[in-house]
Amino acid sequence: QNTKMKLLVAGIILAMAPAIAGDNTLSEDELWDNLVHGPDTDPVIEAELGGQHFDSSTKPFEQDDLSYWTDMAQIGIRTYVPFFEDNMNPDGQSSDHPGEQTTSYIAWDAIKTKLEELPVKQESGEAIRGNELGLLRLNTAFYPECEGEAYCGIALGGTQADHKTVRPVLDHVFGSEGVTDGTIGLTGNKWSRDEMRASALAFLASKNTLDVKNDAGVWTTIVLHKMALNIDLTFSEAQAFIDFQAKAVILTPLPSFVPEWFGGALKLEETLKQKAQYLKKYEQHIRANIAAGMYTTAAGVDLLSADDADGIKKTAWGFLDALIFAGGLSVPGVISSGLAAYYTGLTGSDFDINDPNQMPLLVFESIRHSPPVLGVPYMVDGHRHAPLAGMGGYDKTKYGEDANDFRIRKTLTEYKALSIDWADFAKPVDGAPWSSRICPAKSLSYNMILSFWEALDATNWYVDPDTSITRENGPLWWSAFTIHRSCEGFGVHVGAREASRAHANKNPNVGQYCSWTSWCDDAFSCSRKWWQWNGYCEIDKYYRFFGESCSKQDQCDNVLTDEAGVDLACRFGKCAFLDGQVCEEDETVEFADYTDLPESNEGQTAGAWTVVTATGGLSAAAIFFLRKPKTHMRHAKMPKENGNGNDAL
Repeated sequence: QNTKMKLLVAGIILAMAPAIAGDNTLSEDELWDNLVHGPDTDPVIEAELGGQHFDSSTKPFEQDDLSYWTDMAQIGIRTYVPFFEDNMNPDGQSSDHPGEQTTSYIAWDAIKTKLEELPVKQESGEAIRGNELGLLRLNTAFYPECEGEAYCGIALGGTQADHKTVRPVLDHVFGSEGVTDGTIGLTGNKWSRDEMRASALAFLASKNTLDVKNDAGVWTTIVLHKMALNIDLTFSEAQAFIDFQAKAVILTPLPSFVPEWFGGALKLEETLKQKAQYLKKYEQHIRANIAAGMYTTAAGVDLLSADDADGIKKTAWGFLDALIFAGGLSVPGVISSGLAAYYTGLTGSDFDINDPNQMPLLVFESIRHSPPVLGVPYMVDGHRHAPLAGMGGYDKTKYGEDANDFRIRKTLTEYKALSIDWADFAKPVDGAPWSSRICPAKSLSYNMILSFWEALDATNWYVDPDTSITRENGPLWWSAFTIHRSCEGFGVHVGAREASRAHANKNPNVGQYCSWTSWCDDAFSCSRKWWQWNGYCEIDKYYRFFGESCSKQDQCDNVLTDEAGVDLACRFGKCAFLDGQVCEEDETVEFADYTDLPESNEGQTAGAWTVVTATGGLSAAAIFFLRKPKTHMRHAKMPKENGNGNDAL
């Protein structure tokens, strides 16, 4: 069975290794030869890590359960909900999958019960956690630094003794003083909602195009490094961490033999060296932060001592895993899922994403429908219990028969009462606050998501019409997508209104009667079908307008745009202004009235074309065009009360 399973998984690795490893990948024949006959070279992968040598060939094959892999393959193909619905036990609460000696709890009430039991049983020593993330059983190749430790693997599954050391620090930097029951607040010990919003505004200020999931991850990385470790990351440094995170997420769930045999192709040594550098940097900053009192409570209790080398090591390990696998993944995931639902229209036409009373509902429904964390597994007497918090949101007894669909369906109070995805019911044992298994950053993550959306103002961004946002299997849930800032966010380009389809639709020819004998004017076509006698005139589908996709020049530079007095061109697949102006190069200049003109780069007043409009006998001046040298364009924005009476600007 082991051999069959290894050959099966290796087929997947053969397919994915070229994409992961790039030019350093062995050929398919070489990889297959190594798989069947063993590598020609010694299988030991040595990575210099602070004087330690990691021998991955000595690691036990902890994931050696064929039924686990076959179950996970089905989950990967079908996704969680249909798999567990079809493999439910007669009690309707649980499933004996994935793998052997496992019970997964599916129903909301069962999940709640098992989460409540976890802190009690772990504190008493009856339960232990392990090297698992949700349903994924991880290999240990990513953890050479824990060689010789009682436990080796992801910090989230560490021993209770280590948890007792690290958890208070996590609660202190990510949470609120004395709050261990998961109550959501607007401030924490080291953060506030206003600070989060200001950070997001600063991050987004220079962006006119946003790779939603990646860039939200970059911002999250910057925020969490500053909050936890007082490390200021540049955008490029945060992006480098995101790239490192992606490699870690790929490496850790693989069967143990894969990094042993294909470590070179997967760039394991390079990744481990990066990790060692992060851990070293984290430990240095933790020591500096201890000296600065950053990990001292309001009551004056020092959560870490400069003399506790092991505690500092374990805390650095905990912070890194939290930034890679916990909040570092889940926060940008929910930000992306919520925006995907908004831009695909799932939120409904009446939903206002900028309404402070409605936005929190989108957070909870996005988490319910696209859970970033699936489960919190633990072992009791060799049997794995997995309360699948992510499945709780699909319980039809709690969320209705259409629970599989996205729909904002509850009040905020109701959503909070049913919230389970932060392991909300894994509350600490009395007198042992460190025993809590609730996400220590529950309140923080909630506020980070809201702050990012508030700073973004999604109504001022758009998705390219050619972009397809599609629903995917968990844990990704949605395809990656990019949004673009609308020009209106800077100040409307002169003529943007006249260049729009909405303006063209005001043409008197639109809606005119047409038939076999009565034709439409140029640029219009008749809506009638071939079997119908009559119809109405509409803009010919060939023509495009400002911001719309195009493939030919005359689609944009057409009769209607000419009549509107605007010059458009097909630029990079989209209708844009002929002067080459695009939002990415925009510089908005605000001025009091039309006499207060900005100067060009040469120090001369830029030419202005003013139009006088009469309203009730009063003249109102408006700047209609402001041209700079060909290499640079500047926009003008003037308050409406000072002459912009025609609403054109």
